[in-house]
Amino acid sequence: MKLNKQTGISLVMVSVISMLVAALSMTFLYYMRNGHLPMQDLWARFGKAAAIIGNDVKDSTGLPTGSNEGPGVRQAATVSEGVRRCTIDGKTVYSDTLCLDTNPTTKKIKLNDSKGMEPPKTAIARDEAGKAADSGNSAAMSNEEMKRKVMEQALGKSAPASSAADDDLRLKATNRAIDKATR
Repeated sequence: MKLNKQTGISLVMVSVISMLVAALSMTFLYYMRNGHLPMQDLWARFGKAAAIIGNDVKDSTGLPTGSNEGPGVRQAATVSEGVRRCTIDGKTVYSDTLCLDTNPTTKKIKLNDSKGMEPPKTAIARDEAGKAADSGNSAAMSNEEMKRKVMEQALGKSAPASSAADDDLRLKATNRAIDKATR
């Protein structure tokens, strides 16, 4: 009987590939549990060390090390300065460095400082409260009139208020109708 030499992946290669698959799966499970990779923590530590070393180099040589303090380096865009918008190669770009004054499509964009997403009802109520404070009671009256109109449309008729109690009941019904309409 003649034995033929088998060809294929060696046992060493099988063990290396299985170790790589195990390492990738452990990394994936770590990411799914913690939301970040362990290497990001190490890179952050090395980044802090690199910043300290860079500051030491800058102090000893007097050369800029890539921080925003060097000449020719622009500061980050602020609300007061804004940002530039232009079209480069058919794509809209928002940049202070790429959008030069020589580009005819360059426009200055004003930035608005916001506190994140805010529901429109709150913003409208705040605006109405500001108007009421500025102009006395006129904004509050227009709000009451709007509620009455909505209530009249819901009831299908216009009924004059005969007393303060009727006004309160009508106002509560209007508020319920507005709440149902806005849900």
